[in-house]
Amino acid sequence: MIKLNLLPSQEKQEIAGQKAIKQVLAGSFFSLALVLIFLAVLGSIWFYSLIQLKSIQGIAMELEASPQNQTFRNIQKEIDGINQKMQAFDKLKSQEIDYSFYLQKLTELTNPGIKFGNVKFDGSKVSLAGQALTREVLLTFKSALEGSPAFQKVNAPLSNFLKQNDIDFTFSFELKSQ
Repeated sequence: MIKLNLLPSQEKQEIAGQKAIKQVLAGSFFSLALVLIFLAVLGSIWFYSLIQLKSIQGIAMELEASPQNQTFRNIQKEIDGINQKMQAFDKLKSQEIDYSFYLQKLTELTNPGIKFGNVKFDGSKVSLAGQALTREVLLTFKSALEGSPAFQKVNAPLSNFLKQNDIDFTFSFELKSQ
């Protein structure tokens, strides 16, 4: 079968242009319809999420206002307070110095001619006052303190060594960590 197109070329171009415009319009309407459907779905999801959020917030407010939750919070506050006290106690315990160890070391260094009158611990610093029978006994004690691995920075005033016998002495020194 033979098809003859007897239309002039200008009309053929107009018809082709109208077809192209119709195709563009059809594509635009289809795209617009897809965008509108997408926005409708997105809006419904947003609306559903908003309803769920309000519902969850309402449940949370009810739970927060419930007496059981208030009791739980009070218990939680008590536990937190106790935990803070325990942490402070542990910190103090770890910083604690075993003074009995140092007193034992001090008595091991003491000669028969030495008597302690006052021993004062202030953290890692020690002040020691006492009496010595002779200067030689006091010098031996001072040397023992300086050579001890438990004590450091031994400070002995010169007034300790002025008298020959019956000497009232004072020493200050620091404790070495165990």
